[in-house]
Amino acid sequence: MRSRKVFLALVAVVLAVLLAGGMAVLLRPTPVPPAWANEYDVSAIAPETIAPGTFVDRSAPTGWSHLVIKSLPRVRPSEEAHVPSVPIIGRDLTIRMVAWMFTAFTADVVREQQGDRTRYRLRAIGLGLGTNVNGRDVVITTETARQHGAEMNFIKDEVLTTGYRIQKQALIPVHGPSCALLDTPVISRCGTKHRTIRYRYALLVDTKTGALDVLLWLLGGEGGECADLTRAVRIEPNCIDEVEMVPDPAEFNGGRPSDLSFAVDKLPAYRVEMPFPPELRELAGKTKFTPNEAHALEDGLRKMTAQSRP
Repeated sequence: MRSRKVFLALVAVVLAVLLAGGMAVLLRPTPVPPAWANEYDVSAIAPETIAPGTFVDRSAPTGWSHLVIKSLPRVRPSEEAHVPSVPIIGRDLTIRMVAWMFTAFTADVVREQQGDRTRYRLRAIGLGLGTNVNGRDVVITTETARQHGAEMNFIKDEVLTTGYRIQKQALIPVHGPSCALLDTPVISRCGTKHRTIRYRYALLVDTKTGALDVLLWLLGGEGGECADLTRAVRIEPNCIDEVEMVPDPAEFNGGRPSDLSFAVDKLPAYRVEMPFPPELRELAGKTKFTPNEAHALEDGLRKMTAQSRP
């Protein structure tokens, strides 16, 4: 009889432990995902194309809140003599064609009402190419150039087609409500050669005011050549980048220029240079992100930018 009571007591203890464990599971709070968990699109989308016919001067064009960079390329005067004389069109026309086309990089930050609060969100990033038409810089494509008044020929058609082919390689690997990354191909002097490398732009929106900070660093080429993850620069607002291009005569195949014939050898105009903290460099160089990583990078960039302000 006594052994039976002992056994029943042990069973009661075991049941109590099991019930307590079960209750603990039932009472344990379900983890709540952070508010930003679904806000980052990390699917690597393409930027928008700025609508043909858009006039781009020295500030945000119609349909966009910010002009990030307008690039006005030209051959560096001291390098003009190194441009080979291309058959049929010659050296002078080749030099003029380098300066015929401009590039535009825009952003659209929109105002939203959230209850009794006003917040600002990054809606989109835009890229486009254009030329001067009757004294106005206008975005065009090969299909729309003539209807917008641009005088075209086979050389200009080829320049514009090549420009858009290169520009369409640009990707947005991260797009959140207040931060986005844009990776865009750039022909750059890398050592003694011209290579296609990637610039990475980070766009940071002040959600209270709509102000935009734009950071830039070098991701480098496919093999990491000419990458620089030790520093970033903050681009001037409404940056008008008078790009000086340098030629590589070896890239004129049989006298015909290739995609690598002309390259940049310095960054656009910037306000300040900021060193990357060592713990942020791996994130800064990633090409694919999780939402957690995107959030961590945005947080790190904001802290880095805040520390650089006077």
